[in-house]
Amino acid sequence: MILRVFRARVISGAEARLQQFIRDEAVGRALQVPGLLSFQPAVRTTDAGVELVIVSTWTGFEDIAAAGRDLDTPLSMPDADRMLAGSRAEHYELVIGASRAMPLREAKLRLTRIPINPNAEAQYYQAVRRWSDRLLDESGMVAFSLGRRVVGRQDDIVAVQIWQDEASLLDVAGTELHKPMGASELSRFWAADPSIEHFDALTAIEPGKDAPAILLADDDRRYVHATPAAALLSGHSVARLLTMRVEDVARESERPNVAATWSRFMAEGAMHGPYVLERPDGSEVHVLYSAKANAPWPGSHASLLVPTGGDADLDLDQALADAGLVAKYAPVASR
Repeated sequence: MILRVFRARVISGAEARLQQFIRDEAVGRALQVPGLLSFQPAVRTTDAGVELVIVSTWTGFEDIAAAGRDLDTPLSMPDADRMLAGSRAEHYELVIGASRAMPLREAKLRLTRIPINPNAEAQYYQAVRRWSDRLLDESGMVAFSLGRRVVGRQDDIVAVQIWQDEASLLDVAGTELHKPMGASELSRFWAADPSIEHFDALTAIEPGKDAPAILLADDDRRYVHATPAAALLSGHSVARLLTMRVEDVARESERPNVAATWSRFMAEGAMHGPYVLERPDGSEVHVLYSAKANAPWPGSHASLLVPTGGDADLDLDQALADAGLVAKYAPVASR
């Protein structure tokens, strides 16, 4: 798998158009690009103007080549020539992280570049995996990925963190926002001090404060978005849900039936009824759900979950609006 870091300068005056593209088109297009697993654009202001970075992960290099006119093209953004200048891209072997993350509600992106001591790579990756797993379950980090490329005899590492909001990042980083995370566990592997960059992630929605329990899955049943209420109900963090599939939250005895039920759901376009979630500790949560295919974008499929016996409404369209996933009272998109 491939991790791609694309950079460009945003042409002065095009910032609002870029944000509009992310909000209105980017997710729908990205979900339809074969081999594209995750896609997160973000910006920062520098002395030279506004810089755009798009971090994406792919199932293979051939998918990247098939999706773009050339390797320095901002993939899934064919109209970007009028908004961007100085495009360039770096490609890494994806070592950790294949979550199906899209630019929905994430607010902060952190890039860390690290040269690793020769012959220490395997131990370093194992230590990072333990460290990142803990953060995925215990913090507001939404997604983590790590890529490597070999420069001489040394691995050049890029680590990507996507955070729910700046407050979540600050809770973990504290006063050491511009210092590497995990130094006590990982610094023995570093050949030199890491360099760190922070960006404001461009998002496709304005999240509602009290969004109900909503999960979005792609055509392959992989979750691409979860609200905090869905995380609380399922017992999995938002970050962990983005590494999971629909069947992973079902009662274990029902998991073999999920594929057939999903096929029927996709054919019918909507489904509702009772369901049982199995939490990580083995406990079960009985819910009612309402699901709609190709909502709020083609290629994404929404489910609203309500605990059995509660007084919450199963109005999925209203819930999508309350969560900021569609405009208030607007009809939900369909194919």
